[in-house]
Amino acid sequence: MRPVRRLPAVLLCVVAGAWSITAPAALAAGPPNAPPGGPGATAVPAEAAIGTAVRVRGSAWTPGATVQVQICGANAVHGSADCDTQGGVTALISPAGTFDAGLAAGAPPAACPCVIQVSTLPGSPGAPRTVTFPFRVLGHRVAVILKDITPVRADIVDVEVTGGGGWGELFGGRPRRTLVVQVRNAGADPIVGAPLTVGWGAGSDPDSPVDSPRTGTLRPGQTATYRVPVELPPASFGTFVVGGRYAAAVPFKTTFSAYPWGLLGVNAVALLLFLLGLRLAFARRAARRRTRATERVPAPMRPPVTQHITRNGADELLDYLDETAREPSGDYRIDREALSDYLRRRTAGPIDVAALEDFLALDRFKRQER
Repeated sequence: MRPVRRLPAVLLCVVAGAWSITAPAALAAGPPNAPPGGPGATAVPAEAAIGTAVRVRGSAWTPGATVQVQICGANAVHGSADCDTQGGVTALISPAGTFDAGLAAGAPPAACPCVIQVSTLPGSPGAPRTVTFPFRVLGHRVAVILKDITPVRADIVDVEVTGGGGWGELFGGRPRRTLVVQVRNAGADPIVGAPLTVGWGAGSDPDSPVDSPRTGTLRPGQTATYRVPVELPPASFGTFVVGGRYAAAVPFKTTFSAYPWGLLGVNAVALLLFLLGLRLAFARRAARRRTRATERVPAPMRPPVTQHITRNGADELLDYLDETAREPSGDYRIDREALSDYLRRRTAGPIDVAALEDFLALDRFKRQER
């Protein structure tokens, strides 16, 4: 009977010993999605379809810091390249070290397995922190992540283009810009000598490569700034894209414009002068045509002074015509020059021959009546 009574006591000791060993470790581990002694975060619900609302809450963060919350594919092994940065939200850490953010589930650029990534933004107090925990995006594609490839966890903090607008560029010189890229190491390991490829293009792809500087070593949590000179062909005109990749996995891209306004103004003035010259040339040609047309039209002759013929003069004229100009038919054949000479001798001025012809026609009419 004694062994039977000892058995429960022995079992109780074993259970108590196991609890004394595992309980402190479990308490020290904290939430399953947070490193020991570090911040953590959870999502409700743990899975959601694209476009539905998700509530993300965190604790043990540095008060006053700002965190970015976003959904990432491929377990975020490539940093921001795997994340839905456009659908991400930011939240401010309360004095108690907690935050509460509402997030709309989006489709990350990489396939699942997916996670929600919470990272402190540059400039926040305290050490940079990044926490990821599993999250299922319903309906999103799933792919296998290669385990033999060491991922580079880096985030593009900022991308901008500076410079430009000089006198040379305004009049058709080469546009010169400087691409400024800020990269942060979001992983736990240093990034050594990661390649930085940069190019520019006139369309949507930066397919014209440019020389890039060496990146050196980027320690965990460190942010580095890289400046890359970009030079375009002379008289480049329009909007251009410039971008590339960091460590062959983290893309970045932005746009800038180049307009040679001085050259455009000179061309506009030259075009106006050309059009004005054409107008003057056409005006001169039209004036010459009018001049030639005026020269071809004879000047109007002054009407001769018509002398009235008296009855005696008419009788003398008829006698002259009877002697010199009458045809056998009885009509008159008028020799204008002879008639003019005759009338000048008989009158004081020039005679309107047309009026004489009318007179003769009237005489013929009267003769016919008789």
